[in-house]
Amino acid sequence: MARNDWNALLERCHHSTLLQSYYYAQAMRDTKQQGIRHGRIIIDGKEAGIVQMQEVSLFKKAIHGLSIDRGPLWFDGYEKSKYLAAFAEAFDQEFPVRFGRKRRVMFEYYRKDRAATLGRLKKNEKVGLYKTYLVDLSPEIDDIRKNLKQKWRNILNKSEKQGLTIEIDTNLSSLGLLLSNYIKDRMQKGYAGASPKFLSVLAKYAAMQGDCLILNATEDNETIASIMVFTHGQCATYQVGWTTPYGRDKGAHHLLLWESIKIMKDKGIMEFDLGGFNDDTDGIKRFKQGLGGQEIALIGSYS
Repeated sequence: MARNDWNALLERCHHSTLLQSYYYAQAMRDTKQQGIRHGRIIIDGKEAGIVQMQEVSLFKKAIHGLSIDRGPLWFDGYEKSKYLAAFAEAFDQEFPVRFGRKRRVMFEYYRKDRAATLGRLKKNEKVGLYKTYLVDLSPEIDDIRKNLKQKWRNILNKSEKQGLTIEIDTNLSSLGLLLSNYIKDRMQKGYAGASPKFLSVLAKYAAMQGDCLILNATEDNETIASIMVFTHGQCATYQVGWTTPYGRDKGAHHLLLWESIKIMKDKGIMEFDLGGFNDDTDGIKRFKQGLGGQEIALIGSYS
């Protein structure tokens, strides 16, 4: 499916994910040599949703791998559990278990909402639950600010008085600086994350369609914090960020995320996914929790 056609369908989904964006599939193709399959979900003759799959095959599909990450995505009126069950059954029939085929599906379905059987698909109990926070951006900006946790809002208030300069980079001129500092930050704090090579390719494809945003906080022409945000349809995802100790004292990271929220509001983005977190990394969890979003956990990985 052509990129513009997929993006038009993605726009129809009230809730979408970065991993179901066209540019994510392009980056997976270039860095991991995975093909792309795009599908429309038809229920009772009507379009109900979409799904993007990554695919690897060898020897005329004697060796065959399929993966769905944080999908499928649904159009209005088709988010109920029975439709997920119908999708799981159709997926199993189209790509049945056989020797040489490996399937992996991380459904975009929340654990708290689970009421559906997934047929013959089996849960991989060894894979932990994916968790994130979703911030609703549909209210007025003042109401979003009021919903911030008190401590988070206090740091933001202080940061706004520090005289920091916010630079908006849409042509990726600061991508190298961001990624090099992101790697240092990841090593210091011990959290998991995508490789800089993958993020670089992802950012370049997203920027081609205006869906990558880098924000830098500077003082005296020195960058003290950066974040990278991706937009996809009506939604957006906070991907990576870093802050110097000085930037942390200034609350620069809080200021950058708040500025990104205001930019996304102006673009008509309705939901902000703060990216995954691990319960073992308390600092990251508390920081993301402070934006007042809804904590969600997906139902797990299936095959």
